[in-house]
Amino acid sequence: MSTVRLVTMGRPMGVPEWQTAEPLDVYDLSEELLLSGEIKGLSISNNIDQIFLERRAPLLERFVREGGRVVVNGHVVRPYLPGLSPWRALDHHGPDDLRISPVTPHPVFDGVDHLELLYRTGVPGTPTGADLARLGVAGFYGRGYHARVPEDGTVLNGIGPHALPIDILYPLGEGFVMAHAGNDLFMFSDPDRSTRTLGPRLHAWLEGTL
Repeated sequence: MSTVRLVTMGRPMGVPEWQTAEPLDVYDLSEELLLSGEIKGLSISNNIDQIFLERRAPLLERFVREGGRVVVNGHVVRPYLPGLSPWRALDHHGPDDLRISPVTPHPVFDGVDHLELLYRTGVPGTPTGADLARLGVAGFYGRGYHARVPEDGTVLNGIGPHALPIDILYPLGEGFVMAHAGNDLFMFSDPDRSTRTLGPRLHAWLEGTL
């Protein structure tokens, strides 16, 4: 049994071959499951019932405070963990307004070309540089940011010319929360790009081995 779970609503789509984490329906979150010691990390999908998670907030907080790790993806509307803040839309008019830039080094993003986070393309091959900018579409990684960063939090990546916080990390008790204000981080682990390491490294971080 995997020690990392992907918290979704229904069956997840497009799970990559390397992904060994087991899906977990959000409505199956229980005290027996989370506090058993068998689960080390949770990746919470951006398409999730935040009202339900808000009702499970004490359980999720206890899971993290006792050493668990959580990746929160998406637009937070109802902060269901201490330290989370509402999502804010970015005023953008072109790719430069959505550019992703590293702020604080972290092993999850080690070796990742942030230009490959900004642009997505469905064309064959692996265009880079000017070709990637010409063929790709910007904005899938995120189009907004966290309204606040906890006092003891760290900004990992910024978005736009002012590097507003799109990826943050902060401690909570004995555990950690990584929050990404965009589509699920796992979906950006492309096998033929520098981002191929993102998924496995994120999985290792959730396990507590990175």
